[in-house]
Amino acid sequence: MLTLSCPSCGANVNFQSKVSVFAVCSYCKASLVRQGMDLDKIGEVAELIDDLTPIQIGTTGMYKGQKFEVVGRMKLGYDDGFWNEWFTYFADERVGWLAEAQGFYAVCFPCFDMVPPVGSFHPGKAVDFGKYGIYEVDDVRKVKCLFSEGELPFNALQGRKAESIDLSGFEDEMATIEIAEKENRVFLGSYVDFDDLQFKNLRPIDGW
Repeated sequence: MLTLSCPSCGANVNFQSKVSVFAVCSYCKASLVRQGMDLDKIGEVAELIDDLTPIQIGTTGMYKGQKFEVVGRMKLGYDDGFWNEWFTYFADERVGWLAEAQGFYAVCFPCFDMVPPVGSFHPGKAVDFGKYGIYEVDDVRKVKCLFSEGELPFNALQGRKAESIDLSGFEDEMATIEIAEKENRVFLGSYVDFDDLQFKNLRPIDGW
């Protein structure tokens, strides 16, 4: 783990993953970009309106026999609501994402060897992912970052805009294409039941 000092308040800022380049100071809420061993402040994060999620930074879980820890979050908003994308660090040093939306959960991983498909997308469209198979578009949303915390693998300032295309494959398989201003990404994974993730260190919620 790499620990650096926040240039705004001097507090420790931890990076568990070597691919993380963005962080939010847990003390002063400064948005920070890492360049080698230096941190630069590029903004501040407004206070979060509680969304009653039981997941928090430091929550651990299991996925296909591998332990992971939640080390960051982006809260994404769209016209009809929001969802959480939790950045996860696995025991084998992989990084992934845990999507949490309206009681549904999915674990996915960045697909670095794939060039994101181009063109227009609409629900029902089939998208050929080559060796990964054919997926069907479920929905297409314009989204923006409402809140971020912890460490993340790219700049996640409040207001960051992107287009998010969700797709489904065979059985529980899922995929996401993110088209952002400076980078496009593909993520592949699967939907998972809450209990199967074997969470520990969840946030206490009255009535949960």
